[in-house]
Amino acid sequence: MISTVFLAIFLVILTLLFHYRVLLWLSVSIPHPNFPAQARVLFIVMMLFLAHIIEIALYAGAYIVSIELFELGVLEGMTVNDFMEYMYFSSVIYTSLGIGDIHPAGHIRFLTGIEALNGLLLIAWSASFAFLAMRRLWPWIECCDTDDKSSRGE
Repeated sequence: MISTVFLAIFLVILTLLFHYRVLLWLSVSIPHPNFPAQARVLFIVMMLFLAHIIEIALYAGAYIVSIELFELGVLEGMTVNDFMEYMYFSSVIYTSLGIGDIHPAGHIRFLTGIEALNGLLLIAWSASFAFLAMRRLWPWIECCDTDDKSSRGE
């Protein structure tokens, strides 16, 4: 049990630090200013997506080690035999999708709960970062002016 707690703490710290570094890198390394603003936003979103895939893979690797080496639990339901199936399970947990075709038993249940909480936090962090990037970079066209007297019929 204690090894599962330490593994969960380690993964949370690792993914938070990794995500922080990705966001820091994106905030100072957005492509050249001559690059179109919409393309810069697209680049940011793609890099955030890639960061989430890597974080899901870290958890998938932790499930493999936890289950196959340390026997801290099992995955019941569908048979999980290879890395892509662990990736599928991890992505379902990380995104809090909760399909339920594979479910944990044993001490790794704690790890899955922590992954769901961690995924929620990291996805929200990415969404707020993307929002701020779009707010700063995206060229908005004013379609309505609330101070325009003609829109009020005056």
